[in-house]
Parts: sequence; C-alpha cells; structure tokens
Amino acid sequence: MAERVRLIDVAREAGTSVSTVSRALNGSDLISPEVVAHVRAVAGELGYRADKRAQEFKLGRPLTVGVTVPDLANPFFSEVLKGLAAAARAGGYRLLIGESSEDPAEELRLVEELVDHSGALVLCSSRLTRAGLEQALGLPVPVVCINRTVKNAGVVAIDYRAASRLLLEHLTGLGHRRVLYVGGPATSWSDGERRRTLRRTARSLDVTLDEIEGGWAGHHGYDAGPTVMRSRATAVITFNDLVGVGLLSWLHDNDVEVPTELSVASYDDIPIAAYARPPLTSLRNDRARLGELAWQQLSARLSGEDWPKPDLLTPELVLRASTGRARRRARIT
Repeated sequence: MAERVRLIDVAREAGTSVSTVSRALNGSDLISPEVVAHVRAVAGELGYRADKRAQEFKLGRPLTVGVTVPDLANPFFSEVLKGLAAAARAGGYRLLIGESSEDPAEELRLVEELVDHSGALVLCSSRLTRAGLEQALGLPVPVVCINRTVKNAGVVAIDYRAASRLLLEHLTGLGHRRVLYVGGPATSWSDGERRRTLRRTARSLDVTLDEIEGGWAGHHGYDAGPTVMRSRATAVITFNDLVGVGLLSWLHDNDVEVPTELSVASYDDIPIAAYARPPLTSLRNDRARLGELAWQQLSARLSGEDWPKPDLLTPELVLRASTGRARRRARIT
C-alpha cells in the first residue's frame, strides 16, 4: 500500500508552509483565494486525504454532529437533513442520525447514545419533555434545536405564529367563519404554537375555531375524516401536509367535493402537496435553509463564540385549488 500523503508533502510540492496548507484546506479567510486554489489543486494531484482521527484528537472532540428526528418518513425532515449535511460537510463534519418515531423516551435514549460519538447535537422538532430537554442541554456538547425555542442553546425555527395568521386570514378572506384545526402530536412544540396563534387570531377576527386531535402521518388525516364531516366547519387546517393529503383522500373516497363543500389548507408545502387531488393550499418554508442555519449556529459555538440570536424563517402561503369561497355546508354527517 502506498504511503499516506501528509500535509508536509503538500506543502513541499506547493512551495509553501504546512500552516498555510492547513489553513487553505480548512477554508480559512486568512488565505487568499488564489493560494487556496493552488494548494487544493496540489493536494488533489497528490491524492491527499485529511486524517480525521488526527483532527479529532487535536480538537478534543469528534468531527460528527449527532441529529435526532421524529420521523424519517416525513419529507420535511429529509430536506432539513440535506441542508444540514451539506453545510456540515463543508465544515469538515459528518452527521450521525437517529429516529425517535415520535417517542420522547426513545429520543432521550438516542441523545444519550449520540453524545458519546458526537462533538455537537441537533435536535430536530424535539419531542422531549421539559425535563428531558434540560438533561440534553446539560450534556458537554453544544446543542441546537430546530423548531423548538429553548435557552442556553442554538435555536432555528419556522415562525409558526406568522404562518398561522396567514392561513386563518386567507380562509376568513374567502368568507369562512367556522374553521376546524386537525392537530398534531401533543409533544410537538410547533403544534402548540399553531394552536395558540390560531385561537388568538380567531378571536380577533370573530371566527369560530374548533379543534380535534389528529397526528403527524397520512393515516391520521384519513382517520379524522368522519369527525371532520360531523363538524360544522366550512374550512379545515391540518397539522402538516401528510395529514392534509390523508384527509383529502378520505374526502375523495366519500364523494365530498373540495373546495365546494369543504376547504382544506395545511403547513409545510412538501412536494406531495402540489400533486394532491385537488392540489393542497399550504405554507411553504425553506427546510434546507433550516439545516444550514443550524450548522451556522453550531459552527459559531464550536469556534468559541456565544450563541447567535435565534433564527426565525417566515413561510410563504402557496394558494392552490383545495381552498375556495365559503358556502353553506350541504351535509353534516
């Protein structure tokens, strides 16, 4: 086996110092773009590969970010992970991912396992109890929470308060005066944000808001169909697009015309929303950007800086055929 190419070999061939090579390969702003390009070209020609174990030993921490997500089947989280992975990879880190299946106890177990192999943690839409979250934040690594506000940690979130106001104002603008919210998991921070804002906005607009329990997956929306039809609502807001598409499927199977008899709107605008029948009105958010911002916060903290201020992203309302003018409900089962 050929002998491993070292930094000193790259420096000798590039005609520069080892420290300059190190800075150039690590993307330091102290090195000119021309020198960076030259050093990287030489490193490529020589077949240089960074020694991750040496880097980890020098830093005193693994070059790995541990990530927890509630549900890998949900496209929302896969897009967040893509943004996080690309940003972390550019910073020389890799991801170690664990799925909690919406179970707070399993998430805490994952956190305890991941911290042994990670230099930082990202809790994506954490379902941890308050006590569990405090335990996670007490670990000896920096922690960023996506879609959950906490103290003494990084925070990146969608502004669900602004989002919920946008949805309800859109529906009331179409004449809907009675709206039903099909909720998400009881452990979801974002579900609580939606509920509180929908209630306040409904009161300010003199709209009746009803709420029922739902869930996070398509079958939860489908199962909610009979309860939705027993309500007197003319419009429905669902916890996410998976629930919304599930509800649309039930309405289609039971010959309920959308939006003629019932309007449906939702959150997240995952790709399937545009291909539902009818296409689903939803709130678009930049999920990959959430992951990128999470890495930026972690990177700052790993560099010894204080936590940056929380990053809040405001969604965009995407209007599609699932919402229309309010009409008197022809049938209530």
